[in-house]
Amino acid sequence: MSKRLKKLVIGVYSLVIILIGMGLYSVLEQEPTTPLLTNEASEPELDPDVLAVLSDMDGDGEVTVPIKDLEKLLPEKVDPAWRQYAVAWQETTLPRIAIVIDDLGLSYQATEDLAEMTGPYTLAYLPYAEQLAYQTGRVRAAGHELMVHLPMQPKGDVADPGTNALLQGLAPEEFERRLNWNLSRFDGFVGVNNHMGSLLTEDAGHMVQIMAHLKADGWLFLDSLTSPKSVGISAARALGVPTIARDVFLDNVQQRDAIEVQLRKAERIARVRGYAIAIGHPYPVTLETLKDWQKTLAAKGIALVPVSQLVGALEAKRQHAVVMNGDATHSRPGE
Repeated sequence: MSKRLKKLVIGVYSLVIILIGMGLYSVLEQEPTTPLLTNEASEPELDPDVLAVLSDMDGDGEVTVPIKDLEKLLPEKVDPAWRQYAVAWQETTLPRIAIVIDDLGLSYQATEDLAEMTGPYTLAYLPYAEQLAYQTGRVRAAGHELMVHLPMQPKGDVADPGTNALLQGLAPEEFERRLNWNLSRFDGFVGVNNHMGSLLTEDAGHMVQIMAHLKADGWLFLDSLTSPKSVGISAARALGVPTIARDVFLDNVQQRDAIEVQLRKAERIARVRGYAIAIGHPYPVTLETLKDWQKTLAAKGIALVPVSQLVGALEAKRQHAVVMNGDATHSRPGE
């Protein structure tokens, strides 16, 4: 091959190599069409507006959690038992009266009569009665509210509060056993009120012990006020138990006229204060009088409500007062 031809071939090869190099360079300069493999896992893009930052368990780092998933990590808020088992409330601005019927469970006929009555009434069943699951289920299905009518020691030896009553002088273990027994006899109740108890409700130590149980299990306490010296309300408030007290006994005299007088007394209290609580018993005359009285409420502008609704209103006021006092405490002079 002549020298001239060799130079021509070398020149052509050189030109081809240059062109190939330029092509490779232009390709490498472009954005890669597939992600490069690295040792680090790729992280999805996260919107900082929808993230919550949580400290890890060791406290040395942070974990980001989408806010939509954050609720799953938080403990579920559970209402106390007195709210869970409360009769559905109908909000009203009318004066409100709650009627409590005590001493239930010993007469099946009284349970059947109340199941046929329009409520809501608040029905307190004695824990030593029989077939409580059936009886309480019957009236609860009819729209009434339930309470445990907790047997407590009265003054004197004439009245018998019943089986497993809470008495002064019991060994602490026996008092505790009886309390647990009384509170486990049926389900679906909002709280307790005292059956008798004119002696025990004056005993601060025992009432605090009872309130500790009610607080732990989320129940309310209605003080029947069988003694004017009862410390039930004070003990309940000290332990943060939702509480309220009886205003009127309806049927100390078991006559229609006398019961109507007491109902009118409850109406006057409700108009002045906004609410009243009256306690009666499952006497036929009491239930018949209540049926007729209930028919007059719409014309009188009075609402029949369960005890839990009144307790709920008082609790809301108390919590509002706590918030307002807290704001006043933390405000600066002149604010």
